[in-house]
Amino acid sequence: MQRQKAIHFDMTEGNIIKQLLIFSWPLLVGNIFQQLYNTVNAIILGNYIGSEALASVGVFNPINNLLLGLFTGISTGATVMVSQSFGAKNKQRLNQSVLVSIYLSIIGGILIGIIGVIVSKPLLQLIGTPDVIFPMALSYAQMMFVGMISMFFYNILAGVLRGMGDSVVPLLFLIFSNLVNGAALYFFVVVRGGGIRSAAYSTIIAEATAGILTFIYLMRTQDKYGISIKGLKPDWSYAKELFRIGLPAGLQTSIFSVGFMLQQNLINQFGEVLIAAYTVVTRVDPFVTLPLNSFSIALTTFVGQNIGANKLERTEEGIKKTVILSQIIAFLLSLVLFIFGDKILALFSKDLAVVTTGTMILRTLSIGYVLVNNYFVLSGAVRGAGDSVAPLMASMICNVVIRVSLAYLLVYLTGDFRMIFVTIVIAWTLATIFMSVYYRKGMWKKKIRGLI
Repeated sequence: MQRQKAIHFDMTEGNIIKQLLIFSWPLLVGNIFQQLYNTVNAIILGNYIGSEALASVGVFNPINNLLLGLFTGISTGATVMVSQSFGAKNKQRLNQSVLVSIYLSIIGGILIGIIGVIVSKPLLQLIGTPDVIFPMALSYAQMMFVGMISMFFYNILAGVLRGMGDSVVPLLFLIFSNLVNGAALYFFVVVRGGGIRSAAYSTIIAEATAGILTFIYLMRTQDKYGISIKGLKPDWSYAKELFRIGLPAGLQTSIFSVGFMLQQNLINQFGEVLIAAYTVVTRVDPFVTLPLNSFSIALTTFVGQNIGANKLERTEEGIKKTVILSQIIAFLLSLVLFIFGDKILALFSKDLAVVTTGTMILRTLSIGYVLVNNYFVLSGAVRGAGDSVAPLMASMICNVVIRVSLAYLLVYLTGDFRMIFVTIVIAWTLATIFMSVYYRKGMWKKKIRGLI
């Protein structure tokens, strides 16, 4: 009976597109609800507290994305280890991969939270946070760092479940936690008249809810996934393997955010309106990149399981079909934002200058969403094979070195803040070219040997 339950999560047999779509839709919905944390916060803060609160949250956003990227990357390491062990039917490796992931999420979350509270002030000073919003931004940042363990704990446990092919359960708990976030935010800000810290309280409570529920579920349903970690002592040699795969993946996403954080300094120089406008854009544009991320995560699990089962031909077929499907979706969603972006942004702010500036930014970036598709999807594919270095290099070279240096140069030469967003599109295009060439040359296949 247990064997029949486990087959439901096996991606090494059956129709590839059907499996990827079935596995991807909960990831997509989950990513949308993850983004809703920030979206709901932005709508309530922008309408009930004002543009300064919105700008304060926006200043912290690149820092938050940097850490979230690191957590997501490490959880990707857990996903790869678990999916390869699951595909190879290696129960000992599967058990240790799950157990070590849990321990690392707790230890890592505590350490990052402590360090974050200490460095919040110099970090906000480093990116040139305007004096008018600095106290508010600092208060928000420190509270968010306190709650980092909740974010890390949920993300890595969700990564473990995805590695075994279960993308539905993490989604259900994430939806519930979003309801908690919305209710708490409404109570603290609208009913009680709270300030910026209330948004942080609500997010922390909601993320802690998701993490605790996911942990309880995993502990009570071990037989369903064919794992047994009760009473098992962690073998820390697996931590080395998890970091070998997950840390480069986390650094890739974090470095992607570092580019935005360094550019935040440029944005801050143009004043509160641009800061608020960009903050609103960052609450909207992820709804295009979310499907790409969902396909990327699904492909990581698919590739990991099929490589574990020694099915390289099926692996390559799945990658090809995912690239085509995600490209079509990226184009359609980008078109929607390009045409209706101004109406969507108007939901977040009553300030006409903020909406007008944000619309210009959104339309510029919408061109890049179509171009960056292959970068996201192929990064997920090669990570499933255990190769996290190539996506990291693409991100570091294109999304930090080239993008930031070019942005500063063009803004210096022209004095036009629009150049900041033009350089983002250029960087995304170069990153896609890098990953496409890397994949087509077959260099990622060299990482397969010895991983199973």
